[in-house]
Amino acid sequence: MRWPELPTGENKPPWGALFGAASMAYLLVDAYRRQAAPAEWLWTGLAFAGFLVLYAIGVVFWSQRRIVLRVCVGLALLGAAFAAYRPSGIIFFVYIAALGPFATGGRIGGSAAIVLLSALAILAEWHLFWPPAPFPYVFAIVSIVLGAALTIVARQRATLARLHKTAERERIARDLHDILGHTLSVVALKSELASRLIDQDSQRARKEIEEVESIARKALEEVREAITGYRSGDLHAEFERAGKTLTTAGIAVDGDCEAVSMPAAHERALALVLREAVTNVIRHAQASRCRMKLSFTDGGYRLEVGDDGRGGTLREGMGMQGIRERVRALGGTVTWLASSPRGTTLVVTVPAAGAAA
Repeated sequence: MRWPELPTGENKPPWGALFGAASMAYLLVDAYRRQAAPAEWLWTGLAFAGFLVLYAIGVVFWSQRRIVLRVCVGLALLGAAFAAYRPSGIIFFVYIAALGPFATGGRIGGSAAIVLLSALAILAEWHLFWPPAPFPYVFAIVSIVLGAALTIVARQRATLARLHKTAERERIARDLHDILGHTLSVVALKSELASRLIDQDSQRARKEIEEVESIARKALEEVREAITGYRSGDLHAEFERAGKTLTTAGIAVDGDCEAVSMPAAHERALALVLREAVTNVIRHAQASRCRMKLSFTDGGYRLEVGDDGRGGTLREGMGMQGIRERVRALGGTVTWLASSPRGTTLVVTVPAAGAAA
């Protein structure tokens, strides 16, 4: 059986929760107060050590429900055995109520069942083995209050984890769309050009095919980097690639890229915006000329991509939605205008102090 790896990232152990084990010292205090015999000290020490091991496992692997559930079962068995020996053993069930919500992933029904069963076990153990006293009811109330509070915490953590996964899936989808959409458009253009040239100029056709191979390999690297989230995005290099791609498509280029310095998050986002905008021009605009401009003005960065194409309705597809999401994350704005007399212009402005992407 392979032991699970130590959780990391958002599931890393809440080490501060280990201090919660301090309350279990009540077992030792109870034994000292009664001047317990050596055999009783041995049994108390073993129960205390067993609790520490189980509780530490529950804290470390709090995000893995099956492990936490097994910890709760272990604590229940240990608590039932010790409470039959000494009344202080009912404190085990308080910890079961605390860990229970994480064993169910914050589900209200499952958490409530574990918490209420823990409270009932405290009262049942006491009434079965020990004379009536008020403090078992205090322990039962503490179990219910603690369990309810930690059920809310468990539900909040589960919600945040779900939102994080959704955001990460959307990020990967945007990156893959931007990378592959652009790259496949270029591959299609160059392949079409090579097929036309193969009988007329085999040397140039061979060169175009070699560039297709190079572009495909580069795209593979970018896909890998995008999935791991470490793609830096060189905006000036993207300007050069965009110009070459437009030229290959037979579109004249007017490029003006100021030598501006910007944070990595801004550069990565604007590089992908430029790539998507140029891809849209090639695919849909039927343009003969494209204008690209990057400048720093009014305390922010301004990117413009315009064409003299067919213009028409400004319907937004997935690419345009991805552009808006990237720019919005930086606190910027996106404007998509119909040019006169033809074509469209995309204007993106991002403040220099925008939010991190």
